[in-house]
Amino acid sequence: MSAPRPLTPQDIYTSSAFNPTSLSIYHLGVYTEADHLLYAISNMQHELLFLRLYKNRDGLELSQFVEQVWQQDEFLRKRHGNVLWLTDSDKWMVVPAEFVPDGQEVEYIHAYYEYTPSNLQKFYHIRKEIWKPSSAAFLYLLPLPLHEYLQVRGWAPHHIAFRYVQLSQHLLQQYSQLPYGGIVWLFLGSFYYVLFAGEMLAFVNKFQAATAEDVLYYVQGLHNLLGIDKTRVHISVAGYSGLKPYVATVFYRFFTNGYKDLSKLYPAPPTLREVGIGMEDVLPFTFVGADSTG
Repeated sequence: MSAPRPLTPQDIYTSSAFNPTSLSIYHLGVYTEADHLLYAISNMQHELLFLRLYKNRDGLELSQFVEQVWQQDEFLRKRHGNVLWLTDSDKWMVVPAEFVPDGQEVEYIHAYYEYTPSNLQKFYHIRKEIWKPSSAAFLYLLPLPLHEYLQVRGWAPHHIAFRYVQLSQHLLQQYSQLPYGGIVWLFLGSFYYVLFAGEMLAFVNKFQAATAEDVLYYVQGLHNLLGIDKTRVHISVAGYSGLKPYVATVFYRFFTNGYKDLSKLYPAPPTLREVGIGMEDVLPFTFVGADSTG
């Protein structure tokens, strides 16, 4: 079998204030999923300094892909002030925390996904993160090679859904006065939708979308299912995706006064806007609203 080809980084943004010799005081936020690794470097004021994307073009197992990126990336290998490691897993769920006492995660997961406990423990590590404000447990399966790899590096991962919920609550508290508040978090051709009813988490799930109309279809379909009139929802759009400006336009036209532009909360420098990115699109990879206690 031939060796994997060297990966080609796509440097999306570099701030004139970025100083590679100051990485030890910068924050590093990394997001991994099957086909991509995206990382952001920001300063202590949560200002984006550097954004880089890698594609898993050889279809490597995720831990091998991460290791290949780490071996060839001079910035990723350096020590940073803080590291926020985010990952996506298609095998995840959110349940009331009291349903899953410590030590019973295997029983709950294997019943839901029809894995035997022995297969679960052979191929996966079960992660549990508690969202304390709603007493919600985020359960997800982390492939065992990736879990072991991150352990060796000393990186504790968070599921991206947990981070989106954490950050959504932080943002919605600043502007939402309506009974419901929702934020669409895009990444390329998929998105998570986080919906709050007041201070309580009401819904979070992931969808695939090819067009802005697809995004609106899923979001408003959920609202209709829950009996939520669009005039009772404050809603925003963020994320790294070419769909983002189109989704924002469609949502602004549909929700009118209910649509809230996050760029007004976190204005981006002109150089960042020139590459089609707002600060709101990279907030998940910074430490804005982050609280390790959940």
